[in-house]
Amino acid sequence: MTRKLVSYSILILILWETGCNTVIIRPWTPPYKSRSVHDVRVLLGKTEGDLQIRGEGIISVYDANDLLIKKGIDIISLNVSRLKAPIRFVSEQSGNGLEYKSLKVRGSIQLVPQNQGPALVVNVLPLEEYLYAVVPSEVPYTWPHEALKAQAICARTYAVREILNKKNALYDVEANTNSQVYGGLEKEHPSTTKAVQDTTGVLAVYEESPIQAFFHSNSGGKTETPENVWGGKRIPYLPTVASEFDRAGDNFYWKESVSDDLIRSKFSHLKLGEIQSIQVLSRTGSGRVDLMELSGSEGSSRIRGKEFRQVLGTPVRSLRFGIQKEGNGYLVKGMGSGHGVGLSQWGSFGMAKENFNYVEILKHYYPGTDLARITR
Repeated sequence: MTRKLVSYSILILILWETGCNTVIIRPWTPPYKSRSVHDVRVLLGKTEGDLQIRGEGIISVYDANDLLIKKGIDIISLNVSRLKAPIRFVSEQSGNGLEYKSLKVRGSIQLVPQNQGPALVVNVLPLEEYLYAVVPSEVPYTWPHEALKAQAICARTYAVREILNKKNALYDVEANTNSQVYGGLEKEHPSTTKAVQDTTGVLAVYEESPIQAFFHSNSGGKTETPENVWGGKRIPYLPTVASEFDRAGDNFYWKESVSDDLIRSKFSHLKLGEIQSIQVLSRTGSGRVDLMELSGSEGSSRIRGKEFRQVLGTPVRSLRFGIQKEGNGYLVKGMGSGHGVGLSQWGSFGMAKENFNYVEILKHYYPGTDLARITR
């Protein structure tokens, strides 16, 4: 009876702490024992010639067999072109970190030569410590705690999926928007660190696998499906969902004026002569531009909305836009920012402001998914 009472009390404690929808009913075990998901390899850059690694105090350099080959105080310089095998830089003072090109990081830095091309500079550190810098690099640390926790789980899920997919590669993620923005030690903040710690090891999973945890700045009121952005098959947990709380974001509505000269220069490869009109021909189910037609003095051409946005660049913040001729150019008016797939960060912010918890936020943007904790 006592044992049953204790078990029941623990269950109640879990429910009380995280909400009735947040019970993690099972652990999650990585499928590959040969590759730990508890550490992540972050590509900081590529280098040729002279390299400097800075720190505070003693920096040690180890070879591929973990044999000490060099020591220095505060800074170590070397010529990368002479390197024949990987080496590893470690700060002997715990917590001081290492610095590469003004980016200060936790963990160690590996220098990995390649047969051809520059050497890779790779930061290796614990997954949770990596997230300390990622979450505040992706969203403001001043945001509501539930939104920060939702972002922490998205970032962790993304990283673990990349680790599993890159098990035979030289690194898992990059430090920029090609993966997730990683600002290093100086970007960390106690509020975002707490959000990571409060969700330690928690992933969003679908049928036992970490989900493709896409996220973006602002959906403009409705998210997009990935097949409409990148092609491929439909993903069950990434449908179009309403995101009314996006209105909390300052990029919910936007407009830009684009000159005829800019249009002409950006789309000169289409060889249309003087471009006279731009029309939207079709939209996806979420209201985003699918197909467009550009007409000029020497012909017309149909292109996909995503190609138009990619070519034109910054003025088109999302594909949820309209365009019309205005004076010596075009007026582009739109909603939202980013590709629109998965979690809307400003939508998450708005939901948290209205007292939705992180589980409700994640379930809204990734319906049909569950939460699970990585086992040791």
